[in-house]
Amino acid sequence: MHRQGWQGKAAVVLGLLLVTAVMAGGCGAESRVVGLESGSGPTPSLPVEAADASSQEASTGGACASNACPDGRVSCPNAPFPCGVDLSSDNDNCGACGVRCPTDNNFLARFSGVMRCVAGSCLLACDEEHADCNGIPDDGCETLVAGPSANDINNCGACGNVCTDICSQGVCGCPPGMTFCPGDGQCHNLNQEDDNCGACGNVCPLDTEPPFPPEWNVFRGCVAGQCNKPRCQPFVRDCNGTFVDPGADGCETSTFFDVNNCGECGKACAPGENCVFGECRCPCGAVCTKGLDSDPNNCGTCGVRCPGDWRSVEFSAPVSLDPAHGKPICDQGVCGYTCSPHWADCDGDIRNGCETDLRNDPLNCGGCGVQCDGIEGQPCIDGRCLTKECEVQ
Repeated sequence: MHRQGWQGKAAVVLGLLLVTAVMAGGCGAESRVVGLESGSGPTPSLPVEAADASSQEASTGGACASNACPDGRVSCPNAPFPCGVDLSSDNDNCGACGVRCPTDNNFLARFSGVMRCVAGSCLLACDEEHADCNGIPDDGCETLVAGPSANDINNCGACGNVCTDICSQGVCGCPPGMTFCPGDGQCHNLNQEDDNCGACGNVCPLDTEPPFPPEWNVFRGCVAGQCNKPRCQPFVRDCNGTFVDPGADGCETSTFFDVNNCGECGKACAPGENCVFGECRCPCGAVCTKGLDSDPNNCGTCGVRCPGDWRSVEFSAPVSLDPAHGKPICDQGVCGYTCSPHWADCDGDIRNGCETDLRNDPLNCGGCGVQCDGIEGQPCIDGRCLTKECEVQ
């Protein structure tokens, strides 16, 4: 009896509190407070500010759902979300709905760049090695200004950067250890070139001394800028330090295949790696830029390629297009998948990457499953359900 009487009084009090809260909110009968329909889902890639803010706003009753696009945002027929387009920066709706800037692989291969929407206009964005030095967009990024093959003396490293002697790999002047020789206009290593030994054009005379034993792998040539000095044949080194001293064995080590001297003396490969042509290679045969604990192509074991959408990894454009909005990863020998900022894998299927834009999706606003008010047509703007001040009735 006492328990039933307490429950009945509690129900009456709770009802009065709810009525009082609704009256204090001031929202009309058709307005819906943001966040009441927010669901739960996978761990979001954005902070769940939308859900937190909605709960606070619902408790105070000061903000209601809004479906009016804010300045700079519009709804386009080819875009899936209300108010989901910023005409100033949307590559698929640049300046107006349906105006698409070319950003595909074919365009990149042909023009060494892509078109990006900037301030409502499609502008050419070059990759890291090219530039539009003639200012004509029709021929794309026509000038190679950086990278191993960049040698344009009039555009070295950047458009209009003129070198006085030579452009090498996008930098004026010769690489470290090299000297510019005006005779042929090339860079030379004066320390070891027989035709430019110690000075440009200084050719070493023919060696008239008796040859070294063939098993020593030693010949005479330009060493430290001096002619006819003993030196090792290519791909062998004197790693034990005897060389041509009495009792010497010459250049005894093949740095092509020695796991303790791979490519150079003292460079040892890690346990289980092989030395192949002077490079340490993983057991899988690939150059060991990553070990089995972090290589998504050989994760934990050779040949184990981490699953998921690989488009953003295989699309190696320097302009950083990101079609999958995520990539497979290998962490301590275990495969995983990581999403790009502001994107999430809300459908739980990594085969299509991180398909959900948490900034604009009203069903996943700021986090997977965080829903805006669909009946009111409330859009998601920058990961937050759009609100307005409630109208006083």
